[in-house]
Order: sequence, then C-alpha cells, then structure tokens
Amino acid sequence: MHLSRVSLFILLLLVPLHIFAEPGGVDIPLLADTVASFGWKGWFTVILFLATFAALVAEILAPDLIMLLCAVILLLAKVVTPGEFLRGFSEEIIFSIAMLCVIVRAMEMSGILSFITEHVLAKSRNMVIRLLSIMIPVGVSSAFINNTPIVLLMTSVVRSWALEKKLSPSKFLIPLSYAAILGGMCTLIGTSSTLIVDGLLRHEDSASTLSFFEISRLGLPLCLMGLAYMLTIGHRLLPIRQDPTSAAAEQTQEFTTEFVVSNGCELIGKTVGDAGKKHFRHELLIEIERDGQLFDSPSPKEVIREGDRLVFAGDIQNIAELHAIEGLRSMADPHFHLDVTSPHFSEVVISVISPLAGKTLKAADFRNRYGASVLAVYRQGVRVPGPVGDAILRAGDTLMLLSKQPWQVRDAYSQDFYYMRHNEELSLFSPSRFAICSGFLAAMIGAVMMGVPLVVASVAVALLLLVTRMISLRQARSSIRWSLLVLIASSFSLGIALQNTGVADAFAELILHTVGSSPTLLIGTLFIVTAVVTGFVTNNAAVLLLFPIAAQTVRLAGYHSPDALKAVGICIAVAASCSFATPIGYQTNMIVYGPGGYKFRDYVKVGLPLTILTFILTTYLIPICWPLH
Repeated sequence: MHLSRVSLFILLLLVPLHIFAEPGGVDIPLLADTVASFGWKGWFTVILFLATFAALVAEILAPDLIMLLCAVILLLAKVVTPGEFLRGFSEEIIFSIAMLCVIVRAMEMSGILSFITEHVLAKSRNMVIRLLSIMIPVGVSSAFINNTPIVLLMTSVVRSWALEKKLSPSKFLIPLSYAAILGGMCTLIGTSSTLIVDGLLRHEDSASTLSFFEISRLGLPLCLMGLAYMLTIGHRLLPIRQDPTSAAAEQTQEFTTEFVVSNGCELIGKTVGDAGKKHFRHELLIEIERDGQLFDSPSPKEVIREGDRLVFAGDIQNIAELHAIEGLRSMADPHFHLDVTSPHFSEVVISVISPLAGKTLKAADFRNRYGASVLAVYRQGVRVPGPVGDAILRAGDTLMLLSKQPWQVRDAYSQDFYYMRHNEELSLFSPSRFAICSGFLAAMIGAVMMGVPLVVASVAVALLLLVTRMISLRQARSSIRWSLLVLIASSFSLGIALQNTGVADAFAELILHTVGSSPTLLIGTLFIVTAVVTGFVTNNAAVLLLFPIAAQTVRLAGYHSPDALKAVGICIAVAASCSFATPIGYQTNMIVYGPGGYKFRDYVKVGLPLTILTFILTTYLIPICWPLH
C-alpha cells in the first residue's frame, strides 16, 4: 500500500503538467544550476529531509521525537546555528497553542459538549434532519474547540442514539467526523494545522499573519459544500454495516441509583419537566417513592417534594451530574457530594489479597478509607442487586467509583485493586461555568479581531481562567499538548536548513518547471502533493515539511505579496486537514472507524468525491480570496 502511494507521490512531481500551464511566465532559474550549487550541506539536508520523511512514514518513533532528532542533527552538523535551532522554541505560535489548549480544556470541562449532545439530536424520522442535527452542532463546535474530544464524546452518544432508534450507526459516524473536519477550517483556532501555518507565515513575513475569521472565506463555502454533499449524495453511499438489533447489547453501560430529596434541595417545588430542563433529562427519572406510594415513569408535571426517593437510570455521565445537585443525597453514600470542577471516574477489580473481600462497603468504611464513592458493584458482568452499601464483596468484583479529585490510593492500599479504568475525568455541565468560559472566549476572539496579537489575548484569557478557578493548575498543565509544541518548534530548523542551503529553491523550481506559474495550477499542485503526503504522515507533519517549499515556490514564481504567502499556506492547511478518503489520514476518521464497523473502502467511496469537490472549490476560491498577483 505504501509503495503505491510513494509511486503516486513521485509521479505527481514528475509528470509534465506544463502542457496545461499558461504560456510565458517569469524567468525561472535552471534546476541543474541550483542543484550544482548545493555543496555538502545542501546534499546533507536533502538526505536528512528524505530520511525524516521516511521515518515519519514508517513511524519508527513519535513524530515529535523524529523532528527533534532531525533538528539536533542539523545543529551538530552546523547546517543551522544554535540561534536558528532555538528560534522555533521562542516563536509566538508555541505560546499561543499552549494557552489555547488550556482555554479549550476549560470549555470542555464546563460540560458544554455533553449538554449539546443531549439536547440537539433530532427525534425526527427524516434522514436529512437527523444528519443536520449531528453535523451542524459538531461543525460549529469544532470551529472553536479541538475536534478530537468532540468526536470522541459524540461517537458514543450518536452510536447509542442510533441503536436506540434501531438505526445503523454507520449511517451517522462518518458524517460526524467530516463535520468536525470541515468546521475546524472556519477559524484560526479550529485545527492545529491552521495555527501552525499562521506561525510559519508570521516567521516568513509579519504582514502575512491570518486574522481570526480570515480562513472562513474558504472554510465556510467548504462547510456548506460538504453539508450539501452529505445530505444529497454522501449519505446514500454510506453502508449499513451493522444490524442495530444485534448490536443493541453494546450500548453504553447504564447504572440505576437512588437519591433522597433532602431539606434545601434545589429540586423541591419543581416539576419533573422543569427540573429536567436544567438539572437532568426527565426521562432518566424512572421512579418516585413518596410516603410508601410508587410512581413509575413519573409525568413531567409531577412536582418533586422534600423526602421523595428518586430512582434514576443513566450512564456514568448522567449519574455523576446527579451527584453534583445541591441537596440531592445518594442513598448509597449520603455524605458524598461531587464537585463539578474536578469529577473523576474509575473502574477497579477487587484483588485476591484485598481486605475488602467478605465485607460490605459500610463495614469497610470505603469512602473514608479510599476517598471515593461506589456507584455500583458488578460480579461476573452482572450487577449485584440491592443497596450498594449492603452488598458483601468478593475478590474479582468490579467496583464503579466516583471521586471529587483524581483518585490516588495510599501505598498501604495499593494492592487492594486491579485498575481497569483509572481517573477518567468527567465534564459536568454547569451553566455558570459555561457562561464564564464562553465570555472569556468571546472576549479573546473580539480582541484578536481588533488587532490584539493572538499570543497576548490567549495568555490573558488562560490566566483569567486560572484566577477564577475555571481550571486548576494541574488541569492546565495536563491539557497542554507538549508533543505538538516540540514537533512545531523543532520543524523550524529543517525549514531554515532547506532555505539556507538552496534545497527549497530546487524543489520549488521542480514544481515551476513542471506546471508553470499559473496561480490556479500552483495552488492545485500544492493541494495534491499535500493531500498525498498526508496519506502517510500526520497532517501537522505534512504542513511542516511542505510549507518551506511552497513559500519558496510562490516567491520564485514572482509573487511577493502577503496574500501570495497566505494563499499557499491556507492551501496546505486545508489539503492536510481534508483527508476524507482514508481512515488513517485524520484522527477523527480513525476514532469512528471501529464503532461504525467501517471498512477501508467505505471511506474511499464516500470520501473521494468529497475530496475532489474540496480540491475544485479550493483551487477556484483561493486565487480569488487571496490573489497571488
């Protein structure tokens, strides 16, 4: 498979497309003269460039380590100076991306993604409306929040929703991934590829930096085109890969928990329907017990009173949100109240040497001893019936735990459990936290649109989020994608080496001698090359490898305006992100690959026409929106 892709890549560079080029053009230096002037540093850089590319394809090491190793080799060989080596680590884009990671994590922790997924999925039987209810919210969210967590969360929600409706999940998960990809191309912070390109543009020419919504000139038409394609043609090409009836057992694990409405509870006096609008989905409430009377499937008009025993059924996210309601006490653990700022979920198995075996949770004083509350006890895959606190535990039992903070078992108890899922952080929806985080995000966007540098605005907002305790210092540190920062910072050394040694000139001349200097052909060629390279390296690595060559190509073609640099940068960012035709080209495609039961050919069948449409629209619009002349 890789050999055929490499062959295609070489052919794209060598096939004489100049027969389609416009006559005339600028005086391009002879390729042979440029190659002859390389010297040993030039040939060393060529070999290292190809070796780096091969290492990225073969996945010998993580991409950030490969790029860092490449930069260190260039430094040791004196192809770049120590100052040039360190330049990438002091670029504004590094700090901007780090701060944006913190801001995005704070938005995720406000629970907005969970809120969206529970309130937007359509109840209609119309396929178009169902797709719209998934693709529009995901596309809008992806413009401001990293699309990976959005797709991770939505995949399980959409899958469960589809199975509940007796529909095949494969009809909805590829559209979910595509919506996230397309939405991310509408703003500067929508994808890491556009942020990287902005940093590279800033490094080349400070006048070529992108404004916050500038890329939406291309991104918005691409979104509308992608939406129209999926609603008319694309969804008809999607397979019915799984039988929803046979897959019904795979739905998200549900828990049944009991709560008592205590004095001062904020639910007192509200109807089930009103409480469901703010605190929980009313369909989660399956029973109310009041003065010995049972109300099964209570009406939305039923009023909640003090002393009511409420029985809920839902997944871990739903149950965690109930634990955070003031005055609603769990019957299994009345003194446990969850903090919405840092809830965590763990799944553990009682070990054979654990002192818990043969005891109940109450007798073991579990919460005080271990610092977590038990949601449920499972034995051989079946939930142990009766009150959780009264169940006699055995070795091999599985405990579902909630904790207020990251769950750390003291060394004395570290042998008591085998860890299945440890410290999965939950995002509980909080209207006040969402309002504050959204306000800060809107202020940052407004400041950037008014000319404040992104690095200044993002640092200020990240500090405000820390000061207002919307995110803790520990959560902020863990949110930063350090591997991405190392990848970007290290790549600047390779870009400098390609330019200083004349290698970028040689690649640029090869492209110009092949296709000429027509703006449309240049943009089209760069799009195709980037799309092919992205087929076997990550999208960020493709951007970092190809941008120096693209920038030199546009300069040698005689285009020196800031818009010319923006044009090739945006082209590369879009081509690297729009990997619709394979599951391996973009991480969101990979996320839905298994849950949707897809095969490789499904992506080709649905994604290849969309890739071609994206190519056509991109090569048409970029020269109009950012004229090269």
